[in-house]
Amino acid sequence: MKFSKIALAALATVAGSSAFALTASNYSNTGEFAGTTLNIRISGASAQDNGILGSALSLCTVGTVHRYEISNNFVYFCTPDIGSGAGQITVPARASQLAIYKYSAGGSYYGVGPVNSNTAAAGNSLTATGNQLPFLDLSKLATSCGTSTVTTPTFNTGTNARSYTNIKCGGASSGLTTLATTYIGLSDLEPAFFSSATSNLTAEAVYALIFGVPVTKNIRNALQTQQGLTSGSELAANQPSLTSAQLVTAYTQPGQTWGGMGVTSGLTDDAIYIARRVDSSGTQKTFEALFARTPNGLGGLKSCAVGTTAFAVPDSGIVGLNTGDNESVCTAGTTVVMSGSGGGNVRNCLTNHNTAGRGAIGILTTEDKYDGSAAGDYRFVKVDGVAPNQANAAAGAYRGYAESFLNVRTSGAYATSAADGYSAFVTRLKTDLANPAIIKLINGADQAFGPAGLMALLSKQTAGTTPDFTGASSVMPWTKTAGTSVDNCQAPQLFN
Repeated sequence: MKFSKIALAALATVAGSSAFALTASNYSNTGEFAGTTLNIRISGASAQDNGILGSALSLCTVGTVHRYEISNNFVYFCTPDIGSGAGQITVPARASQLAIYKYSAGGSYYGVGPVNSNTAAAGNSLTATGNQLPFLDLSKLATSCGTSTVTTPTFNTGTNARSYTNIKCGGASSGLTTLATTYIGLSDLEPAFFSSATSNLTAEAVYALIFGVPVTKNIRNALQTQQGLTSGSELAANQPSLTSAQLVTAYTQPGQTWGGMGVTSGLTDDAIYIARRVDSSGTQKTFEALFARTPNGLGGLKSCAVGTTAFAVPDSGIVGLNTGDNESVCTAGTTVVMSGSGGGNVRNCLTNHNTAGRGAIGILTTEDKYDGSAAGDYRFVKVDGVAPNQANAAAGAYRGYAESFLNVRTSGAYATSAADGYSAFVTRLKTDLANPAIIKLINGADQAFGPAGLMALLSKQTAGTTPDFTGASSVMPWTKTAGTSVDNCQAPQLFN
């Protein structure tokens, strides 16, 4: 089950294989666990979507992968790489196809609440109690995908790439989804931040995730000029900085101006616009906990607050799943605080504000990369003069990171042990996410300010592994374990 160098070599191979590329029309299951396709359903943190992409590509035969998407909902359909060789996956005897579903709408809560539930009903709202989420349905995709956009992107490993066919479906997602039980959840922080009902879960910290502060490109350029750097430069040496005090002001005091907190924006509209996430989001919880130190927006649950001041509330007053703001509200400038269901909504909101000549600040994880086009008019800044990269996190200088969780349903009527094919997949996924080589692959090409994104945990390495404080190994030498459990509120300490 271990993902070895052989598997890495296979993943680095550019698509071009004669293997048959599976499309949705090849899906023929008559039930969740009946048919030629092994269905794996994952929900939760959108920050981990790149990790799921990397896992899907590593588990699939080269040249067979189709990725279908609509909004924050994805499915990877392929021929699995099976057999007895190193790095290959074990699947049930019935399965000759693999479908990995990722439901990312709403973020981390949906990797906790619905995964813990034993109720076979819809769970796609903060008030629902069911274990079913509206996953994309391959049988529906086979006949209708709306006005689709088909591309052949590559997953960058830094020096190599692997292609897959990406199909972005148009129209309403409601016509392409079916409620199905979710068995595996991902959350940016421990489950206690999202729900008090976790008795059916085995929750395990699997890697560290570095968060960063993105601003619109025009604000980045203005900060560069003000701080004596080269405006418009993408070089690490010219990455500007905001202070912790400025961040708290921006995130907690809607209606402020850039000039009011010491930033000369040069913009006609000097207001600070905010692109945050819905309250179910792990990115939102992390920024509340580690950057703004505000109370948990999901009242009564775990918090790292040092006061009573709240994070900026969306103008719409909406924080749920299905009613998160669309990034289109950032086009006209009438919405000061936008709340997005997924990270893509935040990225697009920042871009829309930049296009309109306004300055905005957002919240994102640092594996997120702009694509060099107008669709990526945002940039990460330093915090208190420290860049949000692996080198600074490993050195103990940058603390804007969290230990992120894999939450597996191990008790109750829907335990993964009773779900055909899940136990082997979970074992493989845990092994992969503890492997620094896999972490580097998932992160892809480095940011301009250095490798960032995910880091493997020293606690998951072979006993006796020497701590690396340079970041070169992509292994976090610090831990947030307090006693026997992880506490992301506490300052990191050396793992030993």
